[in-house]
Amino acid sequence: MPSALSLPWELLHDEQGFLALRAQQPVSIVRRLPQAELGALLTEFTPPLRVLLVTARPDDAGFVDPRGIARELLDEVQPQIEAGAVALEFLRPPTLAALRERLSQQPPIHILHFDGHGTFDDAPAPVDGQRLQGGAQGKLAFEDDDGKCDLVEAERLAQLLQDSGVRLAVLTTCQSAQGAADDLFSSVAARLIRSGVDGVVAMSASVLVASAAKYVEAFYRKLAAGDPVTLAHERARQALHDDPRRHWHQRHRDKAGAPIKLKDWWLPHFYLQRPLAFGVAFGVPPSGGTSRNPNQPPEGGTPNATADLPPAPLYGFTGRARELQQIERWLLRDKLVVIHGFGGVGKTALAREAADWLTRTGMYDAICFVSFEHGGDASSLLSALINRLEIAGSYDPRDVAAALATLRPGLAERRTLVIADNLESILPGGEAALDATARGQLWEVLLALRAAGAGVLLTSRDAEFGDGQMAHGKDVKHWPLGGLHPEDAYTLARQLLKDLDIAETRAPYPALRDLLVELDHHPLALQLVLTALRDDAQLTLERSSADFALLLPRFSDDRQTGRNRSLLASLDYSLRRLTEAERQLLARLAPFEGGALEPNLLAITELDEREWQRLRTALERAALLAPEQIENVTVPFLRFHPVLTPYLRGQATPPDVDEAALLERYAARYRAVANYLYDEDTRNPLAARELARRELPNLRRALELLLDGGALDEAADLVNRIARFLNLFGLWRERDELRRRVELAVESAGTHKDGALTRA
Repeated sequence: MPSALSLPWELLHDEQGFLALRAQQPVSIVRRLPQAELGALLTEFTPPLRVLLVTARPDDAGFVDPRGIARELLDEVQPQIEAGAVALEFLRPPTLAALRERLSQQPPIHILHFDGHGTFDDAPAPVDGQRLQGGAQGKLAFEDDDGKCDLVEAERLAQLLQDSGVRLAVLTTCQSAQGAADDLFSSVAARLIRSGVDGVVAMSASVLVASAAKYVEAFYRKLAAGDPVTLAHERARQALHDDPRRHWHQRHRDKAGAPIKLKDWWLPHFYLQRPLAFGVAFGVPPSGGTSRNPNQPPEGGTPNATADLPPAPLYGFTGRARELQQIERWLLRDKLVVIHGFGGVGKTALAREAADWLTRTGMYDAICFVSFEHGGDASSLLSALINRLEIAGSYDPRDVAAALATLRPGLAERRTLVIADNLESILPGGEAALDATARGQLWEVLLALRAAGAGVLLTSRDAEFGDGQMAHGKDVKHWPLGGLHPEDAYTLARQLLKDLDIAETRAPYPALRDLLVELDHHPLALQLVLTALRDDAQLTLERSSADFALLLPRFSDDRQTGRNRSLLASLDYSLRRLTEAERQLLARLAPFEGGALEPNLLAITELDEREWQRLRTALERAALLAPEQIENVTVPFLRFHPVLTPYLRGQATPPDVDEAALLERYAARYRAVANYLYDEDTRNPLAARELARRELPNLRRALELLLDGGALDEAADLVNRIARFLNLFGLWRERDELRRRVELAVESAGTHKDGALTRA
């Protein structure tokens, strides 16, 4: 009876409560399907327990952090992995073809865990030219070779698992237990049971990522403790019931969010066709004698795999999930990856996190981390790599060809990730610059290491390497690293407030959000500003924003060293790469907030276009400016380092710059920009709103200048234009505050005019 099978039996209860949640003797709610033939009993389970995790994150599906479920699983079974009782493998790439290849190999997989998107589709696609019988059925979203969505019907997956040796399937994916009312075997879970899998954990409806992660954490903790699968499932559902808090939800953009509470503990369903018990695997030495699959980390871990890495960030690593996924994909496809961006934006931290994660999950066996902050060349890199891989024999590190020949067997034996950090130091203008010949030799070595099978990851403030070999293209991929995602920046800020023992009353939500926007969600800037807040009880976030230029020298942390010990130190390193003439021109950029659309910048500064192009190139090489292309907009938005213009405002204005005239042009131009965007929003809203988001800081500053100059009619007109976009963006508190300020200014001047302010 399909309709009976789909009922939420987990909600059975009596006067004492839910039967499945009784503390002492919970009632197991297990689904079993009628089958005329069960097939031959599987061979006796032989430890270690082998778990294959398939984490699929197609580009054209809703993005979810790939580490969310994987991290919980790893954390819970790590002791058993180190003891050799569990072998955890990660399927790379997460394609159906790769899964077929792995399941055809030995040793067999005991637990298949699919983590990704799922759906129940009423119109199944044909398989091998034949439309599947039975109508609608569930599907899982694997990836194809290009990282796009490959919806795999339940029947195709079931055929793949037939006689594969998989005993248990765990599906942390939406609707994987959902079926049609008239077809018993239409769900993914039921089809897998029919294929011969002994047990399946699946979700009866759409499930939150936070709920799935909490379930996985509790499920594998109990499984690792040797509990039967049924009991592990019951305890995991109990954990969901006991803590109903899920992810944070924010109803209004200018008010802090709160965790939503859900009673979704009954969503995970358990299908059991034959008894399952893996407890014998735990505490038992590995059986040994089997060859290792390329996707599988060595049983017992990879000791000292990350010994070369620098220390973890002082206040932990936050966010960057999309960046980590893209880096992993490119490395998996044998690309050389370059991470570049502003100083202090977290390039080294991202490279370190990628290295730590990719070794922990078995993609690499060893890491060779080489910093070029104080110089280096091809020979020093090769020497470090040979020492890291402990390759015996004599060699001359100056003989690059011989050193590469010495390395190749070691690279074939141990999958190695090579990280070359701080390459800006050896580029032209760097403090340890190499000549063109030496730089070219280093690039050739890095490309040769990639060709020899090593992963190669580079970090640099400057992506202009002066050699076409390292340009973004087929074999070399560049990733420009910007500020954190706004929500990740807010998470980091909350963690910093906690670690620095700063009371939340000193960092009210609206002021903290405003600061994050002003700092362009730059992690180092945020860290150093909040450190100053800790050290000065009289300092407030509002004052930090208002007097940023004056307070800039105080934004430092004595626990940091080198270029990132203070915002000024980081900025000064970049400024040293500019000529004196270029530095003199910088004063014209002082009015801007965060950046500017290039035509606006040229109109306000009145720089000669050729002169500006030379300055722009220098700023890009010094990692003080990053062009940002906007969809449906032909000219780039030029994003400045968040500390650049506050710094410039604290410097003396050169004699050839008329500051008053510069500010007057700035205010007039942005009045015109506001009028243009206001009108354009009715014709081309997507582009207009993307431009408004980026130029909003400049529009605010133009409003301040108009108020300070007593241009109240112009200010009233401008605030109405700005209010339209603040309303669209959900920034209602700021909208109302700006209006109040203009109204007070008008009333104070006694020049109020009816209709000057309208309500959007």
